[in-house]
Amino acid sequence: MRHKLVALALVCLCMACAHLSVIHLNKKPWVLGQQETLAMRYWEFNYTSRLENNRLVVSGTAIPIAGSIPDWATWIQDLWMQIYLSDDHSSVLAKDLRLYLPTELDREKGVPFEFHLTPDSLGVSGPVFISFGYRMELTAGRLPLQPAASQSPAQVFFASQGALFQ
Repeated sequence: MRHKLVALALVCLCMACAHLSVIHLNKKPWVLGQQETLAMRYWEFNYTSRLENNRLVVSGTAIPIAGSIPDWATWIQDLWMQIYLSDDHSSVLAKDLRLYLPTELDREKGVPFEFHLTPDSLGVSGPVFISFGYRMELTAGRLPLQPAASQSPAQVFFASQGALFQ
């Protein structure tokens, strides 16, 4: 029993030390009021940021990167996008998440977004950075609510990038 308690205490200690990190994601220094672009693997995020009621608001449009998503993938079955504000060590200071309903993928107009960030602090050792994450399932068209038994499985394009616990 004592070994189990020690093991549990060690697990709790490790979890307390764990933090979200965006060290593996593309990032840009946060700049207030300026049009910025940040390309990830499948999406290019065009955005501006402003301060509003003691929070950072980042708004813009995510455009699919040409050639990265198959041409047959025309329907957004499942999509979430996330923003991360991180310090110069890539530790996440604040994050926000947007979920999207199924809809057609418009490769020209993209997907609009607005994120609201309220960090507890802005780091102590240097500038802060913006990163984006996403999780998507794209299909060749709208999926029926209840597919027929004889229907072949839908073709799905899945991609995900996001912060990790370290």
